[in-house]
Amino acid sequence: MKHILFVLLVLCSSLAFAEERRFNIPLGDSPSQGPADAPVTIVEFLDFQ
Repeated sequence: MKHILFVLLVLCSSLAFAEERRFNIPLGDSPSQGPADAPVTIVEFLDFQ
């Protein structure tokens, strides 16, 4: 759990100084949770090698 909090802290602090970038990612019929018009979409990529 501590590792996850550390990663989130680093991510949030780096985003505070990063330039704003937005990407349009077509989700198609991918599984999702929450409302379709949510202001933020988190996309997770997994590699099972």
